[in-house]
Amino acid sequence: MTEKDTKGKRRLKISEIAQLADTSAATVSKVINGYGSVASDTRDRVERILSEIEYSKKPVKHAKSSNIALLFDRMDRAWVPQMIAGGMRYADRAGLNLIVVCRTDDKGRLSSRYLQSLRRSKPLAVVINTTKILPQEQELFHAMHTDYAVLDYEGDIAPQGTKEVRLDNWAGGLAVGRYLLSLGHRRIAIITGPDDMMCFQARVDGCKAALSQASLPAEANLIRSGDTWSELARRSALELFDMEDPPTAIFATCDVQAIGIYDAAHQRNVSIPRDVSVVGFDDNEFGRHLSKALTTVHQPYSEMADKAFSLILKSGNSASTDRGSQSSVDRLLVPPELVIRESTAPVF
Repeated sequence: MTEKDTKGKRRLKISEIAQLADTSAATVSKVINGYGSVASDTRDRVERILSEIEYSKKPVKHAKSSNIALLFDRMDRAWVPQMIAGGMRYADRAGLNLIVVCRTDDKGRLSSRYLQSLRRSKPLAVVINTTKILPQEQELFHAMHTDYAVLDYEGDIAPQGTKEVRLDNWAGGLAVGRYLLSLGHRRIAIITGPDDMMCFQARVDGCKAALSQASLPAEANLIRSGDTWSELARRSALELFDMEDPPTAIFATCDVQAIGIYDAAHQRNVSIPRDVSVVGFDDNEFGRHLSKALTTVHQPYSEMADKAFSLILKSGNSASTDRGSQSSVDRLLVPPELVIRESTAPVF
Protein backbone atom coordinates (compact mmCIF):
# COMPACT_ATOMS: atom_id res chain seq x y z
CA MET A 1 0.00 0.00 0.00
CA THR A 2 1.12 3.55 -0.61
CA GLU A 3 2.04 5.45 2.57
CA LYS A 4 0.02 8.66 2.97
CA ASP A 5 0.30 11.73 5.21
CA THR A 6 -2.42 13.23 7.40
CA LYS A 7 -4.01 14.98 4.39
CA GLY A 8 -4.30 11.74 2.47
CA LYS A 9 -1.57 12.68 -0.01
CA ARG A 10 1.22 10.25 -0.82
CA ARG A 11 4.14 10.76 1.55
CA LEU A 12 7.34 11.41 -0.38
CA LYS A 13 10.08 8.86 0.16
CA ILE A 14 13.42 9.92 1.59
CA SER A 15 15.03 9.22 -1.78
CA GLU A 16 12.56 11.54 -3.53
CA ILE A 17 13.19 14.33 -1.03
CA ALA A 18 16.94 13.80 -1.57
CA GLN A 19 16.48 14.33 -5.31
CA LEU A 20 14.58 17.56 -4.70
CA ALA A 21 17.33 18.79 -2.38
CA ASP A 22 20.16 17.59 -4.65
CA THR A 23 21.73 15.53 -1.88
CA SER A 24 21.83 11.97 -0.59
CA ALA A 25 19.09 10.05 1.18
CA ALA A 26 21.44 9.57 4.13
CA THR A 27 21.84 13.34 4.47
CA VAL A 28 18.07 13.88 4.37
CA SER A 29 17.67 11.23 7.06
CA LYS A 30 20.24 12.99 9.24
CA VAL A 31 18.38 16.30 8.91
CA ILE A 32 15.01 14.70 9.74
CA ASN A 33 16.42 12.95 12.79
CA GLY A 34 18.31 16.01 14.04
CA TYR A 35 21.89 14.82 13.60
CA GLY A 36 24.48 17.58 13.46
CA SER A 37 26.95 16.28 10.88
CA VAL A 38 25.40 18.13 7.93
CA ALA A 39 26.73 21.29 6.27
CA SER A 40 24.63 24.32 7.20
CA ASP A 41 23.74 25.24 3.61
CA THR A 42 22.68 21.67 2.87
CA ARG A 43 20.65 21.50 6.07
CA ASP A 44 18.93 24.78 5.19
CA ARG A 45 18.08 23.46 1.73
CA VAL A 46 16.66 20.19 3.04
CA GLU A 47 14.69 21.89 5.81
CA ARG A 48 13.22 24.37 3.35
CA ILE A 49 11.97 21.53 1.17
CA LEU A 50 10.62 19.61 4.17
CA SER A 51 8.73 22.73 5.20
CA GLU A 52 7.38 23.30 1.68
CA ILE A 53 6.02 19.76 1.42
CA GLU A 54 4.85 19.87 5.06
CA TYR A 55 6.72 16.68 5.79
CA SER A 56 5.88 15.03 9.10
CA LYS A 57 8.02 12.19 10.34
CA LYS A 58 6.14 9.21 11.72
CA PRO A 59 6.68 9.11 15.48
CA VAL A 60 8.79 6.36 16.98
CA LYS A 61 6.45 4.90 19.58
CA HIS A 62 9.13 3.54 21.85
CA ALA A 63 11.18 6.73 21.83
CA LYS A 64 10.97 8.83 24.99
CA SER A 65 11.65 12.54 24.92
CA SER A 66 12.80 14.65 27.83
CA ASN A 67 11.89 17.95 26.11
CA ILE A 68 9.04 20.41 26.48
CA ALA A 69 8.69 23.46 24.23
CA LEU A 70 7.48 27.05 24.30
CA LEU A 71 6.32 28.25 20.89
CA PHE A 72 6.13 32.04 20.45
CA ASP A 73 4.62 33.95 17.55
CA ARG A 74 7.17 36.73 18.19
CA MET A 75 10.05 37.20 20.59
CA ASP A 76 9.78 40.99 21.01
CA ARG A 77 6.99 40.80 23.58
CA ALA A 78 7.58 42.16 27.07
CA TRP A 79 6.28 38.99 28.72
CA VAL A 80 8.44 36.49 26.78
CA PRO A 81 11.18 36.34 29.47
CA GLN A 82 8.54 35.73 32.15
CA MET A 83 7.02 32.85 30.21
CA ILE A 84 10.46 31.35 29.67
CA ALA A 85 11.13 31.63 33.40
CA GLY A 86 7.90 29.76 34.14
CA GLY A 87 8.71 27.09 31.58
CA MET A 88 12.18 26.67 33.06
CA ARG A 89 10.74 26.31 36.54
CA TYR A 90 8.41 23.54 35.39
CA ALA A 91 11.19 21.82 33.42
CA ASP A 92 13.57 21.90 36.41
CA ARG A 93 10.93 20.51 38.71
CA ALA A 94 10.00 17.72 36.29
CA GLY A 95 13.55 16.86 35.21
CA LEU A 96 12.94 17.96 31.62
CA ASN A 97 14.60 20.25 29.08
CA LEU A 98 12.91 23.44 27.86
CA ILE A 99 13.11 24.23 24.13
CA VAL A 100 12.20 27.76 22.96
CA VAL A 101 11.00 28.11 19.36
CA CYS A 102 9.74 31.19 17.48
CA ARG A 103 7.59 31.25 14.36
CA THR A 104 9.16 34.40 12.96
CA ASP A 105 12.63 35.71 12.25
CA ASP A 106 14.01 39.06 13.44
CA LYS A 107 12.16 40.80 10.58
CA GLY A 108 8.79 39.36 11.53
CA ARG A 109 8.65 36.90 8.63
CA LEU A 110 7.47 33.32 9.10
CA SER A 111 10.54 31.18 9.67
CA SER A 112 11.17 28.27 7.34
CA ARG A 113 12.90 26.29 10.09
CA TYR A 114 10.79 26.48 13.22
CA LEU A 115 8.72 23.40 12.39
CA GLN A 116 11.92 21.46 11.87
CA SER A 117 13.17 22.65 15.25
CA LEU A 118 9.99 21.34 16.86
CA ARG A 119 10.24 18.08 14.94
CA ARG A 120 13.84 17.49 15.98
CA SER A 121 13.17 18.26 19.65
CA LYS A 122 10.23 15.79 19.78
CA PRO A 123 8.62 17.66 22.71
CA LEU A 124 6.33 15.91 25.16
CA ALA A 125 4.29 19.10 25.43
CA VAL A 126 4.09 22.49 23.73
CA VAL A 127 2.77 25.75 25.21
CA ILE A 128 1.84 28.36 22.59
CA ASN A 129 1.35 32.07 23.30
CA THR A 130 -1.51 32.53 20.83
CA THR A 131 -4.83 30.88 19.96
CA LYS A 132 -3.96 31.30 16.27
CA ILE A 133 -2.53 27.81 15.81
CA LEU A 134 -1.53 27.18 12.20
CA PRO A 135 -2.77 24.07 10.34
CA GLN A 136 0.78 22.83 9.76
CA GLU A 137 1.43 23.08 13.50
CA GLN A 138 -1.66 21.06 14.33
CA GLU A 139 -0.62 18.43 11.80
CA LEU A 140 2.87 18.24 13.27
CA PHE A 141 1.59 17.91 16.85
CA HIS A 142 -0.78 15.16 15.70
CA ALA A 143 1.99 13.32 13.88
CA MET A 144 4.29 13.53 16.91
CA HIS A 145 1.49 12.63 19.35
CA THR A 146 2.32 15.87 21.18
CA ASP A 147 -0.31 17.61 23.28
CA TYR A 148 -0.36 21.41 23.59
CA ALA A 149 -1.88 24.24 25.60
CA VAL A 150 -2.52 27.89 24.79
CA LEU A 151 -1.47 30.88 26.89
CA ASP A 152 -2.93 33.74 24.88
CA TYR A 153 -1.93 37.34 25.58
CA GLU A 154 -4.73 38.82 23.42
CA GLY A 155 -7.52 37.40 25.56
CA ASP A 156 -9.06 35.23 22.85
CA ILE A 157 -10.80 32.03 23.90
CA ALA A 158 -9.07 28.94 22.55
CA PRO A 159 -10.99 26.55 20.26
CA GLN A 160 -13.15 23.95 21.96
CA GLY A 161 -11.09 21.03 23.20
CA THR A 162 -7.86 23.03 23.43
CA LYS A 163 -6.13 23.27 26.79
CA GLU A 164 -5.90 26.90 27.84
CA VAL A 165 -4.57 29.17 30.58
CA ARG A 166 -5.95 32.71 30.48
CA LEU A 167 -5.90 35.76 32.72
CA ASP A 168 -9.26 37.01 33.97
CA ASN A 169 -9.02 40.44 32.34
CA TRP A 170 -12.59 41.38 33.32
CA ALA A 171 -11.83 40.77 36.99
CA GLY A 172 -8.70 42.91 36.61
CA GLY A 173 -10.71 45.84 35.29
CA LEU A 174 -13.26 45.35 38.06
CA ALA A 175 -10.51 45.47 40.70
CA VAL A 176 -9.15 48.72 39.20
CA GLY A 177 -12.59 50.38 39.24
CA ARG A 178 -13.37 49.30 42.80
CA TYR A 179 -9.96 50.44 44.04
CA LEU A 180 -10.27 53.92 42.51
CA LEU A 181 -13.79 54.24 43.90
CA SER A 182 -12.48 53.30 47.36
CA LEU A 183 -10.08 56.26 47.11
CA GLY A 184 -13.01 58.61 46.55
CA HIS A 185 -12.63 59.02 42.77
CA ARG A 186 -15.87 59.59 40.90
CA ARG A 187 -14.65 61.01 37.59
CA ILE A 188 -12.67 58.04 36.28
CA ALA A 189 -11.44 58.07 32.69
CA ILE A 190 -10.58 54.92 30.73
CA ILE A 191 -8.23 54.65 27.76
CA THR A 192 -9.21 51.64 25.69
CA GLY A 193 -7.07 49.35 23.52
CA PRO A 194 -7.23 47.81 20.02
CA ASP A 195 -10.71 46.62 19.08
CA ASP A 196 -9.38 43.29 17.80
CA MET A 197 -7.82 42.30 21.15
CA MET A 198 -10.54 41.00 23.45
CA CYS A 199 -8.43 41.44 26.60
CA PHE A 200 -8.77 45.24 26.33
CA GLN A 201 -12.54 45.12 25.95
CA ALA A 202 -12.78 42.82 28.97
CA ARG A 203 -10.68 45.22 31.08
CA VAL A 204 -12.87 48.17 30.09
CA ASP A 205 -16.06 46.22 30.77
CA GLY A 206 -14.79 45.16 34.19
CA CYS A 207 -14.06 48.75 35.19
CA LYS A 208 -17.45 49.90 33.87
CA ALA A 209 -19.11 47.19 35.97
CA ALA A 210 -17.45 48.58 39.09
CA LEU A 211 -18.72 52.07 38.25
CA SER A 212 -22.21 50.74 37.57
CA GLN A 213 -22.27 48.97 40.95
CA ALA A 214 -21.57 52.37 42.52
CA SER A 215 -24.39 53.94 40.48
CA LEU A 216 -21.82 55.82 38.39
CA PRO A 217 -22.30 54.84 34.75
CA ALA A 218 -19.16 55.52 32.71
CA GLU A 219 -19.42 58.91 30.98
CA ALA A 220 -18.89 58.70 27.23
CA ASN A 221 -16.56 61.73 27.18
CA LEU A 222 -14.28 60.00 29.72
CA ILE A 223 -13.78 56.93 27.51
CA ARG A 224 -10.95 57.56 25.04
CA SER A 225 -9.56 55.40 22.26
CA GLY A 226 -6.10 53.94 22.67
CA ASP A 227 -3.78 51.26 21.38
CA THR A 228 -0.70 49.41 22.64
CA TRP A 229 1.58 52.43 22.21
CA SER A 230 2.05 55.62 24.21
CA GLU A 231 1.43 58.42 21.69
CA LEU A 232 -2.33 58.03 21.27
CA ALA A 233 -2.65 57.77 25.06
CA ARG A 234 -0.64 61.01 25.40
CA ARG A 235 -3.01 62.85 23.05
CA SER A 236 -6.06 61.39 24.78
CA ALA A 237 -4.71 62.42 28.19
CA LEU A 238 -4.08 65.97 26.96
CA GLU A 239 -7.74 66.18 25.90
CA LEU A 240 -8.84 64.88 29.28
CA PHE A 241 -6.64 67.37 31.18
CA ASP A 242 -8.02 70.24 29.07
CA MET A 243 -11.63 69.47 30.02
CA GLU A 244 -13.48 72.00 32.16
CA ASP A 245 -14.05 69.24 34.72
CA PRO A 246 -11.10 66.85 34.18
CA PRO A 247 -11.01 63.32 35.60
CA THR A 248 -9.33 62.69 38.92
CA ALA A 249 -8.20 59.22 37.84
CA ILE A 250 -7.26 57.49 34.57
CA PHE A 251 -7.27 53.74 33.93
CA ALA A 252 -4.71 52.88 31.24
CA THR A 253 -5.65 49.44 29.94
CA CYS A 254 -1.98 48.64 29.33
CA ASP A 255 1.16 49.92 31.02
CA VAL A 256 2.63 51.40 27.83
CA GLN A 257 -0.28 53.86 27.69
CA ALA A 258 0.79 55.15 31.11
CA ILE A 259 4.00 56.52 29.58
CA GLY A 260 1.90 58.77 27.34
CA ILE A 261 -0.27 59.82 30.28
CA TYR A 262 2.79 60.76 32.36
CA ASP A 263 4.15 62.74 29.40
CA ALA A 264 0.85 64.61 29.00
CA ALA A 265 0.74 65.33 32.75
CA HIS A 266 4.21 66.86 32.51
CA GLN A 267 3.14 69.00 29.56
CA ARG A 268 0.08 70.31 31.43
CA ASN A 269 1.81 70.61 34.81
CA VAL A 270 -0.55 68.02 36.27
CA SER A 271 0.80 66.25 39.33
CA ILE A 272 0.57 62.45 39.68
CA PRO A 273 -1.08 61.41 41.99
CA ARG A 274 -2.03 64.74 43.62
CA ASP A 275 -4.09 65.95 40.65
CA VAL A 276 -4.75 62.65 38.91
CA SER A 277 -4.29 59.01 39.88
CA VAL A 278 -3.08 56.62 37.17
CA VAL A 279 -3.52 52.84 37.06
CA GLY A 280 -2.04 50.56 34.41
CA PHE A 281 -2.40 46.92 33.42
CA ASP A 282 0.37 44.32 32.82
CA ASP A 283 3.02 45.19 35.45
CA ASN A 284 5.85 45.65 32.98
CA GLU A 285 9.27 46.29 34.55
CA PHE A 286 9.52 49.91 33.35
CA GLY A 287 6.39 50.89 35.30
CA ARG A 288 8.28 50.47 38.56
CA HIS A 289 10.81 53.07 37.45
CA LEU A 290 8.54 55.91 36.32
CA SER A 291 8.70 59.19 38.25
CA LYS A 292 5.87 57.78 40.37
CA ALA A 293 5.98 53.98 40.41
CA LEU A 294 2.91 52.77 38.55
CA THR A 295 -0.03 51.14 40.31
CA THR A 296 -1.04 48.34 37.95
CA VAL A 297 -2.58 44.90 37.48
CA HIS A 298 0.02 42.16 37.54
CA GLN A 299 -0.15 39.48 34.86
CA PRO A 300 1.59 36.36 36.28
CA TYR A 301 3.00 35.09 32.98
CA SER A 302 5.65 33.01 34.71
CA GLU A 303 3.11 31.18 36.86
CA MET A 304 0.74 30.87 33.88
CA ALA A 305 3.40 29.14 31.75
CA ASP A 306 4.13 26.76 34.61
CA LYS A 307 0.40 26.01 34.99
CA ALA A 308 0.02 25.51 31.23
CA PHE A 309 2.59 22.71 31.22
CA SER A 310 0.89 21.27 34.28
CA LEU A 311 -2.36 21.05 32.29
CA ILE A 312 -0.59 18.74 29.86
CA LEU A 313 1.86 16.78 31.97
CA LYS A 314 1.95 15.68 35.56
CA SER A 315 4.22 17.60 37.96
CA GLY A 316 7.27 15.68 39.07
CA ASN A 317 11.04 15.59 39.14
CA SER A 318 11.65 12.72 36.78
CA ALA A 319 12.17 12.59 33.03
CA SER A 320 9.65 9.75 32.99
CA THR A 321 6.87 12.36 32.72
CA ASP A 322 4.31 11.30 30.11
CA ARG A 323 0.98 12.35 28.67
CA GLY A 324 -0.89 9.61 30.48
CA SER A 325 -1.29 11.82 33.52
CA GLN A 326 -3.12 14.82 32.08
CA SER A 327 -5.05 17.05 34.42
CA SER A 328 -8.84 16.71 34.33
CA VAL A 329 -9.00 20.51 33.95
CA ASP A 330 -8.55 21.79 30.39
CA ARG A 331 -9.21 25.51 30.93
CA LEU A 332 -7.77 27.59 33.72
CA LEU A 333 -8.78 31.21 34.38
CA VAL A 334 -6.06 32.92 36.43
CA PRO A 335 -7.09 35.70 38.85
CA PRO A 336 -5.25 39.04 38.46
CA GLU A 337 -3.44 40.91 41.23
CA LEU A 338 -3.67 44.67 41.75
CA VAL A 339 -0.24 46.01 42.74
CA ILE A 340 -0.55 49.36 44.54
CA ARG A 341 2.38 51.76 44.18
CA GLU A 342 2.89 55.54 44.08
CA SER A 343 0.72 56.66 41.15
CA THR A 344 -2.59 56.53 43.04
CA ALA A 345 -3.91 58.45 46.03
CA PRO A 346 -7.22 59.50 47.58
CA VAL A 347 -8.98 62.49 46.02
CA PHE A 348 -7.69 65.74 47.56
